[in-house]
Amino acid sequence: MQLILWRKQKLSSIIILCVVVIVILVCLRLGYWQLQRAENKALQLTQIAELQEQGVLSWKQMHQLPTKWNKTGLHVTVTGMLDTEQYWLLDNQVYQGQVGYDVVTLLKLTNSDDNILVNLGWVKAPISREQLPLVHLPASPFTMTVQLKQGTLSGFTLQKAAQHIDSNWPKRIQIIDLALFTQQTGRNIVEFMGYRQGDGDNIAVPHYKAVVMSPEKHQAYAVQWFLIAVACLVIAIFASKKKEL
Repeated sequence: MQLILWRKQKLSSIIILCVVVIVILVCLRLGYWQLQRAENKALQLTQIAELQEQGVLSWKQMHQLPTKWNKTGLHVTVTGMLDTEQYWLLDNQVYQGQVGYDVVTLLKLTNSDDNILVNLGWVKAPISREQLPLVHLPASPFTMTVQLKQGTLSGFTLQKAAQHIDSNWPKRIQIIDLALFTQQTGRNIVEFMGYRQGDGDNIAVPHYKAVVMSPEKHQAYAVQWFLIAVACLVIAIFASKKKEL
């Protein structure tokens, strides 16, 4: 009987040791990952700062930058034709305490086959959810300065994007989904989002500000993960000594 209990205790100790080792390794890995992100972010911010000293870039100048660079945060001037028929209304957008929508549409760039998704800004929501706001988009060539976002464009949502295609426009949406938008419009869309800058007008009110986590924030997260690993090790050591006593 004592042998069975001893074996059970031994097995339990091994399992606990394995769990502790796995937790510590995971925390160390996450800490080093945050340090790597801090280094990459510092390099990216330095590159963007150097580019922004040159002023607002043209779409052609932006394309001449190294492809491996993340273009998030760059200000670029674009000219083209807005799609006035097919556009989306991004739901649950708050501006100065008021609920509304962000107007999202495609801009067919002049002298280019590129279509870029642009967020023109915020419009106030009607009182009834059954109604959509009236949006007046210019039908002539339109020039604007946009702030680019590259990479993950969609935000958190509890509702999945609808996968069916219908003929009703505009469409109320919960997330930005390039694949779905391409399917709905039948047009190729570059993997950028352009957020219009400037003051509000009769189209919409630009209000987007890029949230770029600083290198210092990543370093702080790294320290937290390392401290968790140390705490886990200390707790395991004290627990084992107490068990021996």
